[in-house]
Amino acid sequence: MGKHDEVHEADDFQPKGAVAFFVVMIVFYTIIWFLMYFELLSRV
Repeated sequence: MGKHDEVHEADDFQPKGAVAFFVVMIVFYTIIWFLMYFELLSRV
């Protein structure tokens, strides 16, 4: 009975916080990259 409950909880596990953090991190680094890219383009 206890083992079945643990397996069921593991099946329903979705790391929403980790996925949200990863998406925010990718967006943040993309913005930083574009800011640096346009800064370097403006120097030419």
